[in-house]
Amino acid sequence: MTDTVRLDVSGTIFKTAKSTLTKFDGFFRTMFETPVPVPKDESDAIFIDRSPKHFDLILNSMRDGHVDLQKYLEDVKEIQKEAEYYMLNGLVELCYRIPSENKEPVEIKELKDDRDEMNAILGLEKKAFVIIYLRENGEVRHRHEVLDIISKYGQFVDFYTGNHE
Repeated sequence: MTDTVRLDVSGTIFKTAKSTLTKFDGFFRTMFETPVPVPKDESDAIFIDRSPKHFDLILNSMRDGHVDLQKYLEDVKEIQKEAEYYMLNGLVELCYRIPSENKEPVEIKELKDDRDEMNAILGLEKKAFVIIYLRENGEVRHRHEVLDIISKYGQFVDFYTGNHE
């Protein structure tokens, strides 16, 4: 028996190793490791009712564990949507980190004292803001998860950090 799997993604055929598809948690691992019925086309290829436009990139990200999205800046939102469908969390996170032409750069403003904090509240440019205080040995630190949140919601929320009592 061969390890090769044929995938029919809305009429476009892709061939890859089963080990590639099951390398990461997500859609394909669930498909192969659970008794969920697998839809097949007339040629016995696994049928996936999704656009094939970015599937080659999705497949390469599963093969290599990484993909250079800088070449696909115009398509990041579409790629992210496909990555979400295939439940490829690593690729979804990578898409969040790529600046989009629709996103403004996220600025984290530092609040040095209570006066800065009050001025920030009075001069809000967006509907909400978040003040993040993460201290480690007296220094303000930003954890990885916080940076992901900032990347994801920065176009909607003003972010501030402060190191005052």
